[in-house]
Parts: sequence; structure tokens; C-alpha cells
Amino acid sequence: MSKFFFIPILFISLFSCNLIQKENDYFLVSVHGQDLFYSDIKHLFSDDLNEIDSVRLIKSLCEKWVKEQILVQKAKINLPINQQNIKAQVESYENSLLIYAYQKEMLNQKLDTIVSNEEILDFYNKNKDNFILNDAVAKVNYVKLKKEAPYLWKVKRLFDKVDDESKLSLEDYCYQFADDYYIDDSWLFVKDILKNFPKIHSIDKLYENYRINFFHKNYYYYLYIKKYKIKGSTSPLELVKNQIRSIILNKRKIIFLENLEIDLYKNALSKNDIQYEKK
Repeated sequence: MSKFFFIPILFISLFSCNLIQKENDYFLVSVHGQDLFYSDIKHLFSDDLNEIDSVRLIKSLCEKWVKEQILVQKAKINLPINQQNIKAQVESYENSLLIYAYQKEMLNQKLDTIVSNEEILDFYNKNKDNFILNDAVAKVNYVKLKKEAPYLWKVKRLFDKVDDESKLSLEDYCYQFADDYYIDDSWLFVKDILKNFPKIHSIDKLYENYRINFFHKNYYYYLYIKKYKIKGSTSPLELVKNQIRSIILNKRKIIFLENLEIDLYKNALSKNDIQYEKK
């Protein structure tokens, strides 16, 4: 008769007689010489489970464990030896996780994450060949206005001026009346700028100090190229500043972790915690 036939009966009798207690242990099932005891699974139980639910849970856990053991046995029989060394693989993976967690904690505690503008500029000047533009970039003033917008004369008067007062006045006007605008000293990719202009189809005609304004389908368009860099030239520092900061920090991390490993090794040697084979 199957051993599983007795399992539910055994569970019920165990509970009905109040035999399963934390200080006791009971055999539940065996497969291929491997035994499962109540102590192996009791940590999965909560105090609020009633007897019926507990019996169901034990039965479910036993069946799951048996199926797992059968699969493990089959794997041992059929897999090559080199694929059975799971314990070593798990240990290696666990070690990697522990080392990663420790290194991360040390980095959080001790790594200097402040990168000065001087460091960034120095790195930029020494590595300009690594920061080549794949597309043209520009600093622009750009405004799109409906033909009904008031005080258009004010836009024309302020648009090409570069002093701070004129810039603030233009920004204030655009905030109130423009459908779209960009008035900043940040670099933009020219291909993104051109998406806003229906009549400009070629970037070849754009250059530094280029100005254009025109009317098209109920809108006035204004464009002023304040600064311009062609594709293939060195990228402006402002455009790659965050990238350089990340590169510098990453190099710091590598050096920090290398030094951490060396210091721990030297410390262990000094304390005779490491014993090499004597030849």
C-alpha cells in the first residue's frame, strides 16, 4: 500500500492527540533514503492556523518536498558530474552577493562624491578627442507666436539683444503670449530645433549669429542662433559635464575598491590570518 495513503491519517492523528509540539519532532515522509521531519517545516506555520488548515499545509509541503527529491535524484542520475556541482555555484554566487553588498556599503560610507568644476575642466581639456559631436548643436532664442499676439513690435525689438534685462523682458512676454519658445543658454541639438520650423529644411544654412523670422500658417516664427558647433567638432563642456562627472566618480570607485582589497589583504597578513604553504 502506498506510503502517501497514511500521511493524511497520520497528520490528523497527530493534531487530534495534540502530539505535535514545538519541543517534539516527528517523521513525516521518506523518499530515496531522504527523510522529512516536522522540525524541517514547522517554521512555515503561523500560530493562527487551525488544525484543518495545518493538516492541509503539511500535506502540501510533504508532496512538494517529495516531488523535489524525486527530481533531484533524477538529476543526479542523468546529469554529467560537471553540471551537478550546484553547491559550489551557489556558494560562489552567495560570496559575490556578500562582497557586492560590503563594497556598496563601504562606498556609501567613505567615497568622496564631490567633483569640482576644476576637475571636470581638467579632464575635459585632456580628453577632448573623446567628446566629438555626432550632430550639430546650438544655443538659440526661439519664439512661435500666433498672428493675433499683442505687441509684436516688442518681440522684434528684444529678440536679438543679449543683455540680461532684454532677455528677462522677452521671457516675460513669451510666458504670457507665445505658443512655444526657448530662451536659454543651454545647448540644443540642431535637429531638435529644426522640428519647430516648417520652412527650414537644411542645417547647412545655420551658423553662429544666424537670424531669421517669417510668417507661416497664422504663426510668426523667430530664430536667433547665438552659438553653433558643427557635427564632428569638439562637444561644448556644458553638454558633457554630467558625463565627465560620472566618469571621474567611476574611476574613483575602481581605485577605492582596489585599495580596499589591498588594505584588507595586508591587514590579514600582518595578523597572520593568512598561512601559505611553506616550501
